[in-house]
Amino acid sequence: MNALCSTCGVAQPPPPSGARSKSSATAATTTTAAATTEEVEKLQKGIAELYDESSGVWEEIWGDHMHHGFYDPNYNNKKDKDDALSLLSDHRSAQIRMIEETLRFAAVPEDPVKTPKNVVDVGCGIGGSSRYIARKYEAQCQGITLSPVQAQRANALAAAQGLADKVSFQVADALNQPFPDAQFDLVWSMESGEHMPHKAKFVNELARVAAPGGTIIIVTWCHRDLSPSEESLRPEEKALLQKICDAYYLPAWCSAADYVKILESLSLQDIKTADWSKNVAPFWPAVIRSALTWKGITSLLRSGWKTIRGALVMPLMIRGYKMGLIKFAIITCRKPEYVVTTTTSKCAVENL
Repeated sequence: MNALCSTCGVAQPPPPSGARSKSSATAATTTTAAATTEEVEKLQKGIAELYDESSGVWEEIWGDHMHHGFYDPNYNNKKDKDDALSLLSDHRSAQIRMIEETLRFAAVPEDPVKTPKNVVDVGCGIGGSSRYIARKYEAQCQGITLSPVQAQRANALAAAQGLADKVSFQVADALNQPFPDAQFDLVWSMESGEHMPHKAKFVNELARVAAPGGTIIIVTWCHRDLSPSEESLRPEEKALLQKICDAYYLPAWCSAADYVKILESLSLQDIKTADWSKNVAPFWPAVIRSALTWKGITSLLRSGWKTIRGALVMPLMIRGYKMGLIKFAIITCRKPEYVVTTTTSKCAVENL
């Protein structure tokens, strides 16, 4: 098995048609040992409770989309600072731009004949991306989340917006998705990968449910790539990430390079990656500014301790970006059109 840093360990892939891989080895992580079943269940419970508690606050202030915005690197986050509504409109527009730039980077076809017809949104939040993509492509979209509150709200918004026949949402585990093999021609994961305790198992599931020729998109928080002389992050970097992990219910982080190695091990094609950290830099200061308004403060106080704790570590996200530790990565690829018939190696991906 080719060892990866962080939470990743890679071996021979399952066929692209989607056979699930079986466990076989243990991988090292950046901060802790690979998660046990009990630890995964505890983590997923915390994630569900965090989003059950905080999603209403986020929607009230920021609207449908629970992800970063995409900005011009020269964007002035302090312009017209007295015009709060103008700033909020800027940031909500940037969230839509994030979706469009992601689709463009992944080369998702615009030709109506070739546009995706069946889409899965893995870690769907309250369904903003699904509804947008359903409208854009006239596609059928299914979203999954660990949060019952999010799933219920996403379905309610779909019905209110006249999209109940095109989009649907359910509570499900991204590491064990309730879909058959090869179902979706677009597999979309917008800022959910950072919550996954087993990165290779996560990617394996994305590949399993992707149809032959389908596009897989992962937009996620990563740590910086390690240099050839490094075996792990520096102690002070690990300490900073751990504080963020504790607040946002994140397992150990991995790098974009780790994701690429996993995709390569699965024989996925047209693998591309980019660092969009500069393009999202204005986002966290904007979130902090919105939290410090009267509406933000009162909403936080009503929401509960998990949401408040998350708000308190937002400055650490800014620090992580500024020191080059945290990277906002996009990784895309395509599942081969053909079916690989070679036998899967016993040395399959595990505990990632």
